[in-house]
Amino acid sequence: MKTKSNEKISIGLGIYNEEKFVNRMIESILSQSHENFELIISDDCSTDNTIQICKNYEKLDERIRLFKQEKNLGVVKNLQFLLNKSKY
Repeated sequence: MKTKSNEKISIGLGIYNEEKFVNRMIESILSQSHENFELIISDDCSTDNTIQICKNYEKLDERIRLFKQEKNLGVVKNLQFLLNKSKY
């Protein structure tokens, strides 16, 4: 059952070459009962089809914000980037 809470949350998803799993990751987040969120995705310069898959989801759901890094930041800096982009 979906819930309509006024509490807004930010969910950060740092990814790199997750072509095989990113659909399941995003679908899992989108299917949560809490609907009042933003999903921030930071692709850390993937070399597979990860970014295209994420772009397709971004077109379908306005809660998704996608960023593609121009150079690989590494895990820690990519997660820091997500924190800095968080609205809530």
